[in-house]
Amino acid sequence: MDHIQELIEIEITELSEWQDRFRKNSFFELVFILQGKGIQSIEYRTQAYGKNDFFLLPYSKCHAYEISEPTTFLFVRFTEHYFKNLKNTSIDYLQWYSKLNYIIGFYDFNAGLYFSDEKDKNLVKKLFEIILIEKEQRSAYSETIIANTVASILTIISSKLIAPHEVCKKSDDKIEDIIQHINQNIIDENKLSVAYLSEKFNISKKYFSEYFKRNTEEPLKEYIQKTKLQIAVNRIKYTKSSFQEIAWSLGFTDSSHLNKSLKKYFGVTSSAVRKEKVSVMQISKEV
Repeated sequence: MDHIQELIEIEITELSEWQDRFRKNSFFELVFILQGKGIQSIEYRTQAYGKNDFFLLPYSKCHAYEISEPTTFLFVRFTEHYFKNLKNTSIDYLQWYSKLNYIIGFYDFNAGLYFSDEKDKNLVKKLFEIILIEKEQRSAYSETIIANTVASILTIISSKLIAPHEVCKKSDDKIEDIIQHINQNIIDENKLSVAYLSEKFNISKKYFSEYFKRNTEEPLKEYIQKTKLQIAVNRIKYTKSSFQEIAWSLGFTDSSHLNKSLKKYFGVTSSAVRKEKVSVMQISKEV
């Protein structure tokens, strides 16, 4: 597992008092509460935590824990290049990179993720337990097992997210599947083409663009562009990635192209978003 140590970190820490930690520029941090209870604070918003709760944090988020009962934390941190550098796995990097971007674009980092279904919460607990076991065993298959387990956790998280796009009340059920496909494959241009979408969802290629606009009230190209920009806004806000890196990763020519697109669709610049930490919801309300 040595060649991926810089791409993923798995740490277990028991604390009775919170201590600020030095964190590398990770794309994500998953936090699972093995034992204990207290209050989590994320940029001055608080929520109680207890055993078996878990949270998702982007790199640069200001957070802390007010520990009322000694707490054992399990931290799983990984970079955006983690899945790309894995060996001996069948994980599709483009698919998972799209999913990572989808999560960071639409996950509410202030409210967190609420599980109303205890089955889902118990499943996530079992997945974290698998990570713990493989961390200790470090067998020849541990790298593959951990990667697939992290991927499963992200799949559960992404399945709970609702993108801030509404479809027409008269639209059929198929459009929701199309939107979900687009959101979770947003980096893979081949899977966003009219040719691919029309064949996958059994809609005439000539009719598809009209069908999509009728059901979403905006052209396909514009929908994809706005979705990428919403992801860009959260990556600018919540990570320390450069504007150029964010632009390239989302398919923009360069940082100037990204900046012009943000200005065109949302009326803000990359610098303003990072400086003022303007939210996607604020932008959406102002447009």
